[in-house]
Amino acid sequence: MVVALSSDLSKSNFFETFSTVPPGLGLDSNDIYFSSVSMEGLEEMHKYSINEKLYEFFEFDAFKHQSETAKYIEKLLQRMSGSGQDRTASYWFVRRVSDDTLVGTAGLLNLDYGRKSIEWGYGVDPDLWGNGYVLKIQEDLKTYVFETLGLNRLHGITMVNNKRTIESVVASGAKNEGIIRDYYCKDGVFIDGWQYSILAKDHFAERFTSTNNLKITADAVITVLADLLPLETIDESSAMENTPSWDSLTHMALMIGLKESFSVDFSPLDIAEATSIKSIVDLLNR
Repeated sequence: MVVALSSDLSKSNFFETFSTVPPGLGLDSNDIYFSSVSMEGLEEMHKYSINEKLYEFFEFDAFKHQSETAKYIEKLLQRMSGSGQDRTASYWFVRRVSDDTLVGTAGLLNLDYGRKSIEWGYGVDPDLWGNGYVLKIQEDLKTYVFETLGLNRLHGITMVNNKRTIESVVASGAKNEGIIRDYYCKDGVFIDGWQYSILAKDHFAERFTSTNNLKITADAVITVLADLLPLETIDESSAMENTPSWDSLTHMALMIGLKESFSVDFSPLDIAEATSIKSIVDLLNR
């Protein structure tokens, strides 16, 4: 299915697309796909909704009973219930193409059509963290927001101590817009919010960014990673799958370190695929 570019969408077509067309269509190289949230995914979603790791930076506790997960899905469906041009949110299940495994959920909410602005949110099964799914979801949502819907501003907010999310959105091209004091309240403790956004001009500039022809050796990459993981033995065979301390947080720090060391920019898809010394060297020299 070919989706019209946003500049060709009338207001009515915009809302029709927002209501019926999921992100990711036409991206044949992608290994995830989006489908509308529904009660049919209740049992699968509940399996990871009881994992406390998922809630470290949420203001509510892990679900214990399937009825709580059902109530949460009902809340998402209610947010999508606006008809026609009253709709302000869409939520999707994110599944793996190869086996239909439920990876997590993603949503676009608080649409302001007049200002061409929308907020995003997503959650991934903690058992699948470190596989690059967050970065893939971010990339698909960005493409959908700016190229399919033609919006101008994509924004979000997270707790200031949520380093993993902050580093991932910065890698995705987000700019910090400031600190909102005492925005969250978790277990009776107030926590500042870290507010950020990505603009359409940022997104399209990234698409056309060119890099120099580099000749980077494995040793150069190993040096950067070894500084981050002083207790690990890092060599040309090292990869996330065989290096226990090379987790998603370390991976983001590595990519930022490489960016600073070699003056290159990485797309979220690059970051998701660069999971070994060999793949990083190939990427840098491509």
